[in-house]
Amino acid sequence: MPNVEEQSKLLEDAYYSSNLNDELPQSCASEESQCRAQFPSTFLIGVIIAFSVADILALLYVSYVFHTVYPASIPDLSKLEIANQYVGLDELYNSGTVKPSRVNPILIEPRAIAQVFRDHPVQIGPLAEHEHMTALGTVSPREQHLFVDGQTHTIAQFRSVDFGMEECSLVVILPELGDQLEGDLPLKMITSATLAVHTLDADMPLDVRKLSWRTKPARTEKMTTFTPRAGQETVITRFPCPWASLHTFEVACVSDCLLDVWSSHNGTWGIYMYQHQTI
Repeated sequence: MPNVEEQSKLLEDAYYSSNLNDELPQSCASEESQCRAQFPSTFLIGVIIAFSVADILALLYVSYVFHTVYPASIPDLSKLEIANQYVGLDELYNSGTVKPSRVNPILIEPRAIAQVFRDHPVQIGPLAEHEHMTALGTVSPREQHLFVDGQTHTIAQFRSVDFGMEECSLVVILPELGDQLEGDLPLKMITSATLAVHTLDADMPLDVRKLSWRTKPARTEKMTTFTPRAGQETVITRFPCPWASLHTFEVACVSDCLLDVWSSHNGTWGIYMYQHQTI
């Protein structure tokens, strides 16, 4: 029979053995089975971490591309260079081997036309005044309004667009007083009125949605004064107009006056520009 010292030793061994068994996973009967149980979960966690890191790196790269390759905002298309579609024609005609055909003057409509108001300096001119609904949808007539009085000036901007037509003339074309015009919009004018034309400092296309007396381009030169005639085409001035150049004018009264006329799809009334052949 074991003595007291041997019994104490046996109890101590049993106590440590019991604690060691409690610390091991109950599902693991041995060290090998414990490793096998932990391997799938460890591998899955590693795969998830790897994919997460890859997604973060991909998002960072896409963000870098958008900030370095693509602009932060949509560029202003009006500031882009106009491509020359007449490549080689200068050299061809300057060589003297080809004689150019004769071309009649070409009538150019304003690219932009709007009114500004001396007595309301921040007011924007009316837009799409004759826009209306039809059974087919909204119709926006291509109309030009030339309106000048003591407080209202008209701003008109043109671009010369044709090759070899680099001399221009500015004209005002009016119907006869009392003529029945489209839209029931008759010519209104003081026949003795004298108007002035100023050139404006504008090297970019005008945005008529933002154009007012306060925001209009500065005047650069007073070109001339003229008296428009009903039923006639009045030539205001002639000037050089290189291909693709912009030309912006302000029409104003010299004294109290009135000129109010609308163009339409079929009626060429108002202010226009002719391009004349130079080759």
